[in-house]
Amino acid sequence: MTPLHHLTEGPAAAPAVLLGSSLGTDHRMWDGVAADLAADFRVVRFDWRGHGRTPAPPGPYAVGDLADDVAGLADSLGIDRFSYVGLSLGGFVGQALAVAHPDRLRALILCCTSSWFGDPAPWHERAARVRAEGSTSWLRAPLTERWFTPEFVAEKPATVATLLDLVSGTSAEGYAWCAEAIAGTDLGPTLPEVTAPTLVISGALDPVSPPEAGAIIAAAIPGARQEVVAGVSHMAQAMAPDRIAALIRGFLEEHGR
Repeated sequence: MTPLHHLTEGPAAAPAVLLGSSLGTDHRMWDGVAADLAADFRVVRFDWRGHGRTPAPPGPYAVGDLADDVAGLADSLGIDRFSYVGLSLGGFVGQALAVAHPDRLRALILCCTSSWFGDPAPWHERAARVRAEGSTSWLRAPLTERWFTPEFVAEKPATVATLLDLVSGTSAEGYAWCAEAIAGTDLGPTLPEVTAPTLVISGALDPVSPPEAGAIIAAAIPGARQEVVAGVSHMAQAMAPDRIAALIRGFLEEHGR
């Protein structure tokens, strides 16, 4: 288990909400949403292994290891039960967390994610190139296309640059080990075991985890429902922070207290 660098905001006695970020970013990707939620919840956002200010222990990593890191973070903060919100890798790990630690979750919100991220070969190729170059900076161009719409890139270049800077600052080993944890891992067969109230949020224009991928998750988890947000791509929390925060807040008011 790896201690995760984290930031805690909001009232200490309020219900806790943990925010898991995407591959290649860190807790700062949640700035806009966290500011909203922290008015009424104890918000804990953190950095995965090898991301942000969390060190990268030697791998390989499994998705279950990352889920255990989250549970360990909650333990270290004295948080018994919490709600969990995760986007992309964060949502992928959230599915594993809900199965491995069902007694810990009040509510589960899965944003722009999948239960399986396809053919493992491209993930291994990406990890190999990151290691070979010793840097994640070459990912900026392809991620710009996959994470944002062209209109958003033109209208909000500073927001786009800020998120891509997080990628450039991620350690090559941390990124590669986490990418390889995703590769070939299919969480679909375990989803019927999820007992936490679950909301799946999908971006209507997301090419990474399209609404169809979210629908598969929502159909497999008992009682889950899906919301599709119009006009946004993979980085929905940056493209439509107010709408994403409203969906999260509404679900937490119902299930996360």
